[in-house]
Amino acid sequence: MKIALYREWRPRNFDEVVGQEAIVKTLKNQINTNRISHAYLFSGTRGTGKTSTARIFAKAINCLNPQDANPCNECEICKEINKGTFLDFVELDAASNNRVENARDLIDTVSIPPTRAKYKVYLIDEVHMLSNHAFNALLKTLEEPPEYAIFILATTDPQKVPLTILSRCQRFNFKRIKKQEIKNRLQLILNELNVECDDNTLDLIAANSDGALRDALSLLDQLVSMMNGRLNYDDVLSLLGFASKEKIFKLIDLIVEKDVQSSIKLIDDIILEGKDVINFIGEMIEHLRNLLMVKVSKNPLEIIDASNDYINRLKLQAGKLRSEEIMRGINIFVEAENDAKTYMQPRIAIEMAIIKFCRIEYDVSLEVILNRVNKLEEMIKSGRINVEKVEALEKKTKPSAPEKVLEAEDKVIEKPIVEEAAVTSVTISLDEARIAWQDVLNYLKMNKKMSLASLLNLGDVTDVKSGEVVITFENKYSFSKKKIEEGDNKKHIVEAFSKVLKKPVRVRLNVLEEKNELDEGIKRAKELFGEDLVEVLE
Repeated sequence: MKIALYREWRPRNFDEVVGQEAIVKTLKNQINTNRISHAYLFSGTRGTGKTSTARIFAKAINCLNPQDANPCNECEICKEINKGTFLDFVELDAASNNRVENARDLIDTVSIPPTRAKYKVYLIDEVHMLSNHAFNALLKTLEEPPEYAIFILATTDPQKVPLTILSRCQRFNFKRIKKQEIKNRLQLILNELNVECDDNTLDLIAANSDGALRDALSLLDQLVSMMNGRLNYDDVLSLLGFASKEKIFKLIDLIVEKDVQSSIKLIDDIILEGKDVINFIGEMIEHLRNLLMVKVSKNPLEIIDASNDYINRLKLQAGKLRSEEIMRGINIFVEAENDAKTYMQPRIAIEMAIIKFCRIEYDVSLEVILNRVNKLEEMIKSGRINVEKVEALEKKTKPSAPEKVLEAEDKVIEKPIVEEAAVTSVTISLDEARIAWQDVLNYLKMNKKMSLASLLNLGDVTDVKSGEVVITFENKYSFSKKKIEEGDNKKHIVEAFSKVLKKPVRVRLNVLEEKNELDEGIKRAKELFGEDLVEVLE
């Protein structure tokens, strides 16, 4: 019978344990100096080496020929522990033996000295599953065991272990294993199996394991069994039920454009390809998280484990969304992930999430309602709300307005303005300016320039040339440009950009040609506040 890869490649000594260097070093030092404790607690997420390390420790302290605190794996004791037949090494699964009777049976055996080994080692796996009565029965023995008895308690949920037990153990927290360390281990195994695999495919397998090497090995075992001698990225992607990064980028672009129909169609295509809905929602959450990290971090490579090309694409897409919109999207998809696990048809959860993300009027959460009310208050204070009925009457009472004058007003107005600070040679990219945009608005708000931030928010960064940031307003918001140019307003904006970018900059304001008339204004108002709150008066 074929042995599973995670069993075949289980570490046999401390040097083979992956990603837990601090724990390994401490345990080896204890063995070398003969300062072995009577009770240990190994805690951490699944697949990080808790049980394997416990077995290695049990071998090392009883090994007949230890080598630098490592077991030799050649003596009779090491071989029997590896086979699981050594009587002085007792493993107990607390998940299936959690009653007080099981604890008492174990306590009865503690009084019996080891038959062949120096120490009698008890490994209790998933110890948090023991009942309260079982913990109470174990407590006295754990506090004062015989000199030859050593307890190793392993758990994935240490919060459920009573404090009376925790206080009597040396605790070791096993951390999630880094993706690169998992990749290195997988590559070593693939070389031994003579299986080819490119770096992108290894990335995909390692990322899917969520820091658990055992999960990565189980997945690799399945992939190797299904594919002949070579792991292909697209085949692995299809087998895992994941969507490609291209489709996730495309979906976010459609959401930014508020294209509900195309977004739902893309979701339908992804599901028809056999992608797992819950996995896909998780990928969306991770992608949105990466977009947020790009906006808030000055060095995303330190936070996001990805290539430079991927980071650059994230920067471009992050410039299209505000930080609060990304956080709203994360909240929506986290809720959808929970719903998808309970729905009979999980695709409904993601479709509802897409619609809610595209159309803010369908999102009835308290945060969104408060956000919309705040926006409305800011617009009222800044004078950005115009009564459309009055504008329509003015047009009717002035039918003889010269068309040439209107045409002149509709054209792009570009008047370079000499800034207060001379900028000679400053390197700023358009991506940097767009990513800094939201931070600039927040800086103005923090410095009690709420009205100025509201006026500036109507524009957008469209270009950067020789250290000069170009902010463009639509023709219907030309009053914002005029207001900003009054007094010291522009000076405050220059100061905000310089503070956020940490570089001296200039700012130029433009007004675009008017592309749409009344319908565009109505559409904009509906996007901001929802169709239910906007009433058009004829």
